[in-house]
Amino acid sequence: MNKQTPLLSVQNLVVKHTKEVKAIADVSFDLAAGETLAIVGESGSGKTTLARAIAGLIPPTSGKIYLNGKELPTISWSKRGLWARKHIQMVFQDPYASLNPKQTIYQILSEPLTIHKIDQSIDELLLKVGLTPDIKYRFPSSFSGGQRQRIALARALAVEPSLLILDESLSALDVILQRQMLELLMKIQHQQNLAYLFITHHLKAAQKITNRLVTLHNGLIIN
Repeated sequence: MNKQTPLLSVQNLVVKHTKEVKAIADVSFDLAAGETLAIVGESGSGKTTLARAIAGLIPPTSGKIYLNGKELPTISWSKRGLWARKHIQMVFQDPYASLNPKQTIYQILSEPLTIHKIDQSIDELLLKVGLTPDIKYRFPSSFSGGQRQRIALARALAVEPSLLILDESLSALDVILQRQMLELLMKIQHQQNLAYLFITHHLKAAQKITNRLVTLHNGLIIN
């Protein structure tokens, strides 16, 4: 029986800051559809660099990244192509910095739908992340940090991705909001069979969302 092709396969990935300094050094792992893999490690271990390389936000120095068995070009996000940009979405640590303060929530959520030609209801997107549709004509500055993170999640979900990269996306929230967001993420994953790459330095949060995790230290997987 043939082994099922993983949704994401990272093979011997290297990202160098300089010729001498490697932020990521020969990292390899697979992630199945609908699975959560937590990548934990202290600050400076290379977690965010790894996430950004997979998302196409920075180019790797060497190595290969496959999505559904198809090799992704290891170039900038803007040149990667709509197919890859649709299937891999990222939720960042600071939602306020990642949301355009001059756009309404309706404009923020409509933009990816227009780019990818997806017929998706803005109201349904907001309800999916636990927000009410009546907020859609307000600006990001009028929301709390927890609400803004839900808006950022809605934007990522708008294009119906296969993989969601959550880069320290709970670290700016208090304990109660973290628990609520984790419950929401697990509910959405169950409904949509989403795969999560959960980047965090909080081991307890990682253990709540998955029983599979790897530890990154100085750019290397050590377990």
